[in-house]
Amino acid sequence: MPGFSFPPDFTIPTPRLQISPFNPNNPAHCAFLVQLWNTDGFISSCGKTGITTPEKAHSFLKGRVSEYYAYHGYGTFLVSRQTEDGVKPIGTVSLTRGIPPGPHYLAPDIGFAMLPEECRKGHATEAAKALLEYAGKNLGVEAVFGFCSPANRWSRGALENIGMEFRGVKPLKVFGGEDSAVYVLPGMSGDLSVYNLD
Repeated sequence: MPGFSFPPDFTIPTPRLQISPFNPNNPAHCAFLVQLWNTDGFISSCGKTGITTPEKAHSFLKGRVSEYYAYHGYGTFLVSRQTEDGVKPIGTVSLTRGIPPGPHYLAPDIGFAMLPEECRKGHATEAAKALLEYAGKNLGVEAVFGFCSPANRWSRGALENIGMEFRGVKPLKVFGGEDSAVYVLPGMSGDLSVYNLD
């Protein structure tokens, strides 16, 4: 759906959270992305991104993230927790699958990252379930992957908690040939090559 744009003040609400698109022109969004993506937990799980300054975060959000929104209608979203004083950014939740003709799968993968102090509170599961429900109802997304390091028990547990099924460990080109635990939504084909999964 190239050309898609979110309505003003768009959010996906949950009982405890608010899921919203990143705004490249919001300094708080840029600063939070730098904070989150440079935590020890994020780096050990996802590696270094090079997003180390608000300026770099602005360029990334204005470029790739906004491009994903416009092309797919989904991408990387800001997760905020409801507080007595409003909302507090605590993490991200995403659906990504690349843009043709670049490397891409025919089904997106769900991802999430939380600040260390917000982990193991069910926030990732709550956010991921809400994004999957939104994408399914509004964008017709029925097939979704979940990828993570085979040794990452927290991510594997979160993927299982949102109802995804384990399909084995596979070396994926998109991750440089590194082994990844592969999860799928129930009902997806047993032959994952139909989704362009190598």
